Amino acid sequence: MLNLKKRLNQKGGAGLITIVIILIVLMLIGGGAVVYFTIKDQNIEFSQEVIDEATALAQEELNKAFELTEKFTFEERFEAIQSIGYTEPEEGEFAIFTSEKIYEDEENIDYYVILKIKPHEQYEYLTRIAVSIFDTEHGALIVELENILKWQKELDQKAS
Repeated sequence: MLNLKKRLNQKGGAGLITIVIILIVLMLIGGGAVVYFTIKDQNIEFSQEVIDEATALAQEELNKAFELTEKFTFEERFEAIQSIGYTEPEEGEFAIFTSEKIYEDEENIDYYVILKIKPHEQYEYLTRIAVSIFDTEHGALIVELENILKWQKELDQKAS
């Protein structure tokens, strides 16, 4: 105990402790803010009209993706996704490729669309696809639809 008192009495010891305490308090405040805003974003409720509109948009995006599978091969899937207005896919964890698209509606309802492509576990020419529609203003998820795409094989393309 005597050793600790000597250390505190040395020059700079009290200032260091004060700085450490301030940093700890700021980290606690920052952590609390992250938790608060995460919970706040999850509690956003959308009207049934907005949910229906977002679901229709997600289904439309899935339909566009299905149309691409008839024109493009499995190897060309990323170029195909870009051809319908998505950004170049970024590879994520576990080979999940994510592309983004922003819809600006005429009724001032902005949607942010994320399309994720993940290879199927068993079949080479199948990919899992997920279309997520987010509200741009709040960043909250409105709806998400998933399905599986069957791409053409290279041999199928040559036979056509």
